[in-house]
Amino acid sequence: MLDFVSPTFASLLLMAAAGAAAAPKAAEAATPNSIQLAQVTIEQRVIIRIPTIPQPAAPRLQRGALTAPLPPDPTADVELKEVKGPKCLKLDNLRGALLNSKTGVTMLTDRDEAFRTHFGKSCRPADFYSGFYVQPTKDGAICAGRDAVHARNGSTCDIQKFTRLVPED
Repeated sequence: MLDFVSPTFASLLLMAAAGAAAAPKAAEAATPNSIQLAQVTIEQRVIIRIPTIPQPAAPRLQRGALTAPLPPDPTADVELKEVKGPKCLKLDNLRGALLNSKTGVTMLTDRDEAFRTHFGKSCRPADFYSGFYVQPTKDGAICAGRDAVHARNGSTCDIQKFTRLVPED
């Protein structure tokens, strides 16, 4: 459990615990055979946030903006189809997620691949609009049938499967 804690910090904590054990209360000081124990527990929790990528705004909404309009999405005119995807996606390769009220969550990788994430029927894509989190595992991947995503609104959805999005022929 101390894998993520520096040796110096861990030794300081142990010294503090030993100091607490060596300083008995005044009432206990009269009893020479008393033993005092101390325990230090260090817990660490890591959560990875998957950023949602905003959809381009309509041109009328961009007028008067201080920045240049967003370039057109090159895949906007391309029809995509779903084919069998992997069981797991490496978290290091995930770049973000696109959200769509009809199709749900699409994970994007740093290799310009897109994977549709399928959840149970009780999960709504709208729950993920403000972003979501995943808890990393030892293998560094997020897997269908094993892992879940946690929406910022508090809902949790198990991942049923991933499908790869490829251009239609």
